[in-house]
Amino acid sequence: MPLPPFLTDPLVLAALALAIILALVALFMRGSRHWLKHVQRKPLLTPNEAEFFHRLQRALPGFHIFPQVSFGAILTDDGKLSNKSRWSVRGKFDRKIADFVVCERSSLKVVALVELDDSTHVARHDRQRDAITKAGGYQTIRFQSRRKPSQSEIASLFQHAQAWQ
Repeated sequence: MPLPPFLTDPLVLAALALAIILALVALFMRGSRHWLKHVQRKPLLTPNEAEFFHRLQRALPGFHIFPQVSFGAILTDDGKLSNKSRWSVRGKFDRKIADFVVCERSSLKVVALVELDDSTHVARHDRQRDAITKAGGYQTIRFQSRRKPSQSEIASLFQHAQAWQ
């Protein structure tokens, strides 16, 4: 049985092929995005963290305070490793988050990391995190969420920040 004449036209065949490809891509993309309906926004900080963030800002007007900073933004490997080893090292810290990073205003040089520890913190894990940040040259200051320092106590502590560097 011969094909109808319009099916032998190269432009029609190209348009049909494109339509089939687009339909297949649409089906594939629709099926692979089903998880997107489970994504929702969440606040950057808990109410407790937000209150402490503002307390840090008031106590340290000469510094910038950045909340929820990825260790991957402030740490890296030394560049002396193979690619596989490099990713292994980075894998030890790249998904960890510092509660607050305190930076000099002009240079944005990190002065200290601040952690607000609540009842979910495990001392052994905190020591491991602190060892990682110390290896990178950072001082980590930990405050207990239930006994947060006052604004003046924070300011007094950071008056000595230059000695840490």
